[in-house]
Amino acid sequence: MKKLIIAIFVAYVVLMATNYLVHSVWLMPDYDAIPLSHRSAEQIMHRFWAMALGQFFFAAMFAYIYARGRENKPWVPQGIRYGIVMTFMTVIPYSLSEYVVYFIPHMLAVKWMVAGGTQLVILGLIVAAICKDGAAA
Repeated sequence: MKKLIIAIFVAYVVLMATNYLVHSVWLMPDYDAIPLSHRSAEQIMHRFWAMALGQFFFAAMFAYIYARGRENKPWVPQGIRYGIVMTFMTVIPYSLSEYVVYFIPHMLAVKWMVAGGTQLVILGLIVAAICKDGAAA
């Protein structure tokens, strides 16, 4: 249980930090090129609690599902595989749906998929490293 709580906390911090880097740094020029594609910084901060809560639930479930399904095998390939599987389960369907609904360039959807997949592989490795047993190297 202690490892799971640590994994949830670390995954949450990494998820929030990488979301900032992806959306506020790397993709902000893409968002700025699409008029009215996002709220103002003030409006975002007013609703920031909702994003923080949603990301906490994602990090908690991400770590919990990994901890419940992990095998007594090397943690690095398990973490990578888990990140890839979760990408196909969450990031890709969400990005493709957003591409259909909103007026965005297809390259933005591709960037969402690449960034999200990278984030989830990193999270998979982090969670796997925290939850590993001493028996499986």
